[in-house]
Amino acid sequence: MIRSAIGASCMAAAIAAVGTAAKAGPEDDTLRWASDSLPSSIDYYQHTVREGIVLAFHIWDGLVYKDPETGEYEPHLAESWEVIDDTTIEFKLREGVMFHNGAELTADDVVYTVDFVTSNTLPRDIFFLDGAEKVDDYTVRLLLSEPFPPIMDYLVNMLPIYPGEYYDEVGVDGMSRAPIGTGPYRVTELAAGDRIVMEKFDDYFGGAKGQPSIGTLEFRRIGEFNTQAVELMTGDLDWIWRVPPDARGRLEQVDGIAVDSGELLRFGFINMDAAGRGGETPLQDVRVRRAINHAIDREGIRAAMMGPGSNVIDTACAPVQFGCIADQVVTYEYDPGLARELLAEAGYADGFSIPFYAYRERPIAEAIIGDLNAVGITANLNYLQISALSELREAGTTPMWFQAWGSTSIGDIIASTGHWFTHSVNDYARDDRVLELMEQGNTMDMDVRREAYAEALRIISEEAYIVPMFTYALTYAYNDRLHFTPVPDETPRFYNARWID
Repeated sequence: MIRSAIGASCMAAAIAAVGTAAKAGPEDDTLRWASDSLPSSIDYYQHTVREGIVLAFHIWDGLVYKDPETGEYEPHLAESWEVIDDTTIEFKLREGVMFHNGAELTADDVVYTVDFVTSNTLPRDIFFLDGAEKVDDYTVRLLLSEPFPPIMDYLVNMLPIYPGEYYDEVGVDGMSRAPIGTGPYRVTELAAGDRIVMEKFDDYFGGAKGQPSIGTLEFRRIGEFNTQAVELMTGDLDWIWRVPPDARGRLEQVDGIAVDSGELLRFGFINMDAAGRGGETPLQDVRVRRAINHAIDREGIRAAMMGPGSNVIDTACAPVQFGCIADQVVTYEYDPGLARELLAEAGYADGFSIPFYAYRERPIAEAIIGDLNAVGITANLNYLQISALSELREAGTTPMWFQAWGSTSIGDIIASTGHWFTHSVNDYARDDRVLELMEQGNTMDMDVRREAYAEALRIISEEAYIVPMFTYALTYAYNDRLHFTPVPDETPRFYNARWID
């Protein structure tokens, strides 16, 4: 197991040099924030990157909104809705909602957006929609492909409404270069993959999100956390996140910086090619997969890398998601000796070598590799950009990798277990019984759903298809003159933030 201090000497030196954080954000009413990633295309439907999702919440709007504190669904672009039957929902749109380019939102834009997402192959599978019908200029019906219990969560997080005429004219590239939405902020400057400036949209309708307070948001991609931290302390940034545990205590020492954290919907796991999609490897043997589960010191890695708020998990889902039932799953304690016994039983007493892929949090990947090496498995790290790894993964050529999954902030097991174990391009188990159970769970009967999902999770754990690791705990550090409320869905809402006088 690896214990590491991330940039400790650099952080300490920066604190000694700066002492007190400069606090320039309120003076020009600009909130400057940074993260280590940004999609090359800001078009929401062309990526799955978390930073892009955060930006989308500020640029675009959905028909409904979910209050992050109460979990209640509220009208947003739609002023009301009615469930006509199990596969039809009718929405009454607000009148007078304007896009950033001055066009008014109508039912035609909703129909256009739904037609686009249901007729194109996209990174996000909008499988629950079959189409949309315009009733009149401000009334539209969404047609579901089948009864789909978590529909509202998906509408909140996965269906921002686009301006039909504009998108039809400019296409994917145009929307990425000059995004147009109805959201509380409009993009005024964009350097692809590097920097985005957004200004408060004066004609914003408000809705469930309310009117934004801060005038300008400026996002920058800064790859190194130490650089982010130093810029926060010098006042060049007002907000950063994903603060490592060892850096949290140091930032708390700096006057003018607030630090907060909490558990997220996001969880991490190691996936293995149990189905042999990429060719024959030792991973097709369940004893090897169980050995790998016993070899990883999940609690040690969690404590060192995640810190307060995170928890070890035993399921292929986040505990807060509906249907994530852990009562019947098989648990694997950290036991290197048992891991070596299982490897020997499977015919690998001398171990074996295998490629290991990762795209984020290299220290976690290195800690996993260290634990595997300790039981005789030589895992060779291939550290790639997420786009490159996703391409290989979907092609079926990644035998083993570390994956973080936020379920697009959907609070239902269908967005986690349902994404990785339903025979899609992301499924490396291809277990027909698990698929059958996940399909059984697609019903409005909550008791049937729970029973089916519990059995699916039991099989996944018994067959050791993955190594469930831990939930993520996100730590934020920010200018203490910024009123900011962390939320569990990993989507900071800067339109609800404000400067404190």
